[in-house]
Amino acid sequence: MAITIDTGTITIEKIIVHSIPKHKKDDFTLEPQYSEQESSLPDDLRVFFKEKVVQSLGSNKELRVCYDTESVSPLSTHINKIIDSDGKDFISQSKSMAEYLYKIQDGQNASGILVIIYGKINDKSTCIIIKLERDEGAQLELDPITKSFNIKNVKDLMLTKKTKIYKVGLFINKLAFKAKFDGSTADLQIDPKSKKVVTTWFIEKFLGCKPVENPKTTTKKFYDYTTTYIQAIEDPVKKVKYTQDLNSYLQKNSHNISAKEFANDYMETTDKEKYGKYLGEKNFRMSEFPKDNDYIEAKIKTITMTFTNDITITGKKGTFEKNVKLENQEDGTTKAEIISKVKTVR
Repeated sequence: MAITIDTGTITIEKIIVHSIPKHKKDDFTLEPQYSEQESSLPDDLRVFFKEKVVQSLGSNKELRVCYDTESVSPLSTHINKIIDSDGKDFISQSKSMAEYLYKIQDGQNASGILVIIYGKINDKSTCIIIKLERDEGAQLELDPITKSFNIKNVKDLMLTKKTKIYKVGLFINKLAFKAKFDGSTADLQIDPKSKKVVTTWFIEKFLGCKPVENPKTTTKKFYDYTTTYIQAIEDPVKKVKYTQDLNSYLQKNSHNISAKEFANDYMETTDKEKYGKYLGEKNFRMSEFPKDNDYIEAKIKTITMTFTNDITITGKKGTFEKNVKLENQEDGTTKAEIISKVKTVR
């Protein structure tokens, strides 16, 4: 059973700030300003930054992500070194993150502040990254004695209009948490609930992550691919049966589904083999995944059969099986027999 990742239990143990200037692509004359030590962290600032993280990841902007193995971003390495060392390698790894951010920015990226946090969630290590975009007029002064930025000054900037959108990434050791994702992100410039594909510069290029596929999207893909396969079947009676079976399967009282289970429960052996090969060509897995019918709810509640003579039969779940008798005729046509009282004629 997966451990619940309760962001409300976050404790912030270390925090450091780096400043990234706005610069044109390949123009590195303006260098970042790195903090050489952690910032002091009074209790009120611990509370402030914890609330910001919890608030962001609890919003509809939250998106669970995993590291993209094809990404060139080194962030996963730096994050994991912080987590695995229990924060011992914190300062150097945070500077490496800031250095990479500086290298990949171009003239379109605003001046930024990078805040790196090491903390715990239920006594397990976490690394949190906050990226702030600020106006040029919003100054952040490096302390000449400590050669570091004071986190209080960052808080003050966040409470003014001169600091714009901020983005958050919280990362864990997924094995320790028994999770299927590496972290959660929140980018105020996107709304993952209204987009089928969600990628941003912050998530994809900087963090080197990709979204863990939304169950709604996976369920829709399963429905679309299976429907396409069924529609290619020549036998109309079998086509209707499999369509009814698919609709019934998706409306079962279960939290998880799989193409393998559907095929085993409803398909004939030859169709099952062809179906598995078809999904393989589409790179869609046969294994189990969480079900969410939100995107297909209206489609799976009805079935419509249209004949070449423009006669159409439409019924709700189970009505075809119970009330419509279908037979294939020798001449290639299909006989449909309905025995019922007439409700309306329009």
